[in-house]
Amino acid sequence: MTDERTKIEPMTLSREDLHRLVWETPMIRLGERFGISGNGLAKICRRLDIPYPPRGHWAKKAAGHKVMTVPLPAAQSNTPASVRISPTQPEGLVDPNSPVQQALDNARNKAASFQVPERLSRPHVIIAEWLADHERRKQEAKREHDPWRRKLVQPADFSEQDRRRHRILDTLFKELERQGSRIIQGAYRALAAEVAGEKIEFELREKQKQVRRPLTEKERQWETWNRSGMKQELQPSGFLVFVFKTYLVGSLRREWLEKAGKPMEELLPEIIATFIAAGPLLAEQRRVREEQARLHAIAEQRREQERQKRKQDQNRWRRLVQIAGAWREVEVARDFIAAMRALPAPEREQLIDGQPFEEWLLWAEQHLESANPLSHGLEGIFKDIAQIQSWTYRD
Repeated sequence: MTDERTKIEPMTLSREDLHRLVWETPMIRLGERFGISGNGLAKICRRLDIPYPPRGHWAKKAAGHKVMTVPLPAAQSNTPASVRISPTQPEGLVDPNSPVQQALDNARNKAASFQVPERLSRPHVIIAEWLADHERRKQEAKREHDPWRRKLVQPADFSEQDRRRHRILDTLFKELERQGSRIIQGAYRALAAEVAGEKIEFELREKQKQVRRPLTEKERQWETWNRSGMKQELQPSGFLVFVFKTYLVGSLRREWLEKAGKPMEELLPEIIATFIAAGPLLAEQRRVREEQARLHAIAEQRREQERQKRKQDQNRWRRLVQIAGAWREVEVARDFIAAMRALPAPEREQLIDGQPFEEWLLWAEQHLESANPLSHGLEGIFKDIAQIQSWTYRD
């Protein structure tokens, strides 16, 4: 029977749209619409810094209690503005012809067979730095005379799980570099691999588990409020987990948890193959995203140019109407001056502001010609109009 998730198409959503949806529909039901789990949808929200309803939100709402919607915070500079959500591939329904699956198959063929050594010899430079730093801190603690401070700075000895983690990471680093990748160590020993020019962040850590234990005698003295006599805390599980912190393409696996019959050493080849496959896929995804952004910018620029052109055309028309209005005023003034000349001439010796009436009429006719837009000819009129820009017009 065909799984329903195979019928769901990938969907691209903006932060704003996804924020609205998670506050309208419970995460599990909303995840089913996208073909992913509720936890997977929550991870996407955390990656895009989108708040989503806490546990018990929908139960309170169903009971008629008042619930609060957390507004969407402004996006940081490194926060994606949108996300493409693809349905997870159901077990047993992997499409062997999909680009992701083909890339993974090719990567498996490239990855050589190898074994994680039982002892660490000639460690990778990053592992060697960790070991040297640990030894340096041990020596500093030995030179510390204050017992309290010595206890504070004394690093714990490496456990067998720590040493095993070093051997696994050492093998991983060397194999990835042999494949042409580059290992990057960031702040607080954050790890990443640069594969095909793409930075892929990851971590290998011991999985923690929640346990309930009885309070110690000292804890009972301090935690008088704790009537259960039990305390819940995280403790090492004894199993390693490998996690890709970078969001990978499509159905590429992002997490491996070892089991009693399947240690991390046996899972490592598949992890390395995923690294090799993920780099080019992420590079292609980035290329497509940048091309889409470039085309969007070109379309936006064209829209802006069209807007400016329309605005310029409107302003030029307004200028033409303004010139026509000036010409109409000149014609009215011309008729008025002609009507004044038709009036009976006053006595010659009569002056106004020291000038006879004839000079006043000549003054009016001179201004009439200088104010007439048609005196500049067609070329002058349209040169005036052509100077008008979309942002320079003033009434």
